[in-house]
Amino acid sequence: MDLTSLRTFVAVVDAGSFTAAGKRLRISQSAVSQQIRSLEDSFGTALFTRHARKVTLTQAGNVLLPYAKQILGKAEEAHAVVSDFEAMGRGRVAIGAGGAVCQHILPRLLEEFTARFGKIEIKVISGFSEEIVRHTREGSVDIGLTPLPIELAGLTATELGRDELFAIAPAGHAWDSLERVRARDFSGQRLIGYDRESHTFKLLERFLLEGGVMPPITMEINDLEAVKRMVEAGLGVSAVAGWVMRDHADSGKLVMRPLAPGGLYRTWGLIRRANETPTASQKGFIGVCKTLFPALID
Repeated sequence: MDLTSLRTFVAVVDAGSFTAAGKRLRISQSAVSQQIRSLEDSFGTALFTRHARKVTLTQAGNVLLPYAKQILGKAEEAHAVVSDFEAMGRGRVAIGAGGAVCQHILPRLLEEFTARFGKIEIKVISGFSEEIVRHTREGSVDIGLTPLPIELAGLTATELGRDELFAIAPAGHAWDSLERVRARDFSGQRLIGYDRESHTFKLLERFLLEGGVMPPITMEINDLEAVKRMVEAGLGVSAVAGWVMRDHADSGKLVMRPLAPGGLYRTWGLIRRANETPTASQKGFIGVCKTLFPALID
């Protein structure tokens, strides 16, 4: 049983004969007969009683008719929904990003995205970079936002821009008199580290080791807001992205300085599966990211 045979079956019922149904469907009378015969063979019973110039439904045919109409109706409904899914601004986009991006960057991106594609369902998964990469590769995330580089097996990456890491210390700290914080200025400090496996920590660690110092890590915290609060409380120093500090820039509770000699930068990217063509809604979100993300992390 297939949709074509069911469609022919209903057409024969409506038209009253194989010949009239063929004209309606623009196929030959023999093609109609063949499809009905195939349908009857699949059910193992006759669906029509043949007369000289017309046909009438058998008892089995009468039982099948409402089901056939329901099946065809659902098939047409599914076709219409799928065809219009993207064109009408519907669809679903699963986005993966770290907690700080979800707090500081993603709301602005989604505000713009939903203004353009309001009917699209949005799913957000938060996690560390390696988790976002894994979710994207496995398919639970369509688009991931993460620092680069990453292992690209099965993925493709689009660069979105760079951000700068800044040294932070509590108000009144000796760094307040510095224009830039050098690696050796971390000597004797207590370091509050952000997740040891993160790009941020690895970048800072390399900066310090190349400068010949590595202060003791007194805390390792996987939430950047908590890192800032600990620094505010005078419990140590750290380094975070400048855009993470926007809400604290004028608070007077933290000292924020660029790192010497020329700054410490990360490259951000948008990742997705390499073997999949993005849907219209995914393309829309990618477009918003390309337009807004660079300025939001500047």
